Amino acid sequence: MKGVIASRCEAVIVDLTHEIAPFGIFEAAWFVRTVERWWGAETILVCLVDPGVGTSRRILAVESRGRIFLAPDNGLLTFVDAETIISVENEALFLPEGSTTFHGRDRFAPVAAALVNGLPLRELGPEINDIVKINYTPPTYNNDIVKGTIVSIDHFGNAITDIERARIPFATFALRVHFATISRLATTYEGDGPFLIAGSSGAI
Repeated sequence: MKGVIASRCEAVIVDLTHEIAPFGIFEAAWFVRTVERWWGAETILVCLVDPGVGTSRRILAVESRGRIFLAPDNGLLTFVDAETIISVENEALFLPEGSTTFHGRDRFAPVAAALVNGLPLRELGPEINDIVKINYTPPTYNNDIVKGTIVSIDHFGNAITDIERARIPFATFALRVHFATISRLATTYEGDGPFLIAGSSGAI
């Protein structure tokens, strides 16, 4: 993918992660949610966790706050605030004689390079308004109880929830998971035993 992009345009290519679990569409979608805010206008984010590669699933180009996200239509862009959604169907942009098993190299990469070179978004294909979304229940916040979900476990072993610390309406609180209760609050990772901490994304 990097070779295709580098051979077709002048762009700074940055790897955000290669640590998403195979087939982990929700994990990838949540990762995009936590990192996309740090990238400015004119960034093109190529997002690929694609169990359906080679099938009839669509390729999406989504514009959001001046950035473009390229991803399969499988729920990976569930949390992106889409302003324009394009179904990428301009096959003239794809590599000739491309494979059915590596659309990242043969379709996503040349499309990304074409966008870098100034191709208007709407020349990729028709605008659509329906995309696949992951079945997800957001957290609820009230005066007594906040309910949320563990959305990922990182490589350090932290169980990351979707509960935003800034939205918890009380200064002290405890977390209950089934019959286990964790009440120690911390601001650093120093110490032993389980504790609660607001991570770099602002979530508990």
